[in-house]
Amino acid sequence: MLLEKSLLRVAKGTGAPVNFTGKWKNELGSVATIAQKGDVISGKYVSAVSEGGTSTTGVLGGFVDGGLISFVVHWDDFQAITAWVGQLDPKAPTQTINTLWQMTSQVPPGEEWASINAGADVFVRIA
Repeated sequence: MLLEKSLLRVAKGTGAPVNFTGKWKNELGSVATIAQKGDVISGKYVSAVSEGGTSTTGVLGGFVDGGLISFVVHWDDFQAITAWVGQLDPKAPTQTINTLWQMTSQVPPGEEWASINAGADVFVRIA
């Protein structure tokens, strides 16, 4: 579906403010530390898993709109960038963000499609 057609189905305006400031942990033990100013977020991401089996970090930046969130992490130790999009689950017993992610990494010329990985994460507020 084209982005333009998708935009025809979304609500107009912006959502009620949600404060995402704090620490959010996903099912793998990775932690996003988020600071929010208006609709802009920044912070640090510590991934509990990496190619070497150890943790790795990256700078986090993004936007929020009501319960919607989108952020990108540029990894410190790898030539890769990961983007998450998702929203706060209003029915969850604790504050929970359901997300989908895509990561792109540098690959040899001609193998660009192999550079994209995708998945899902669920983050729960821990602080």
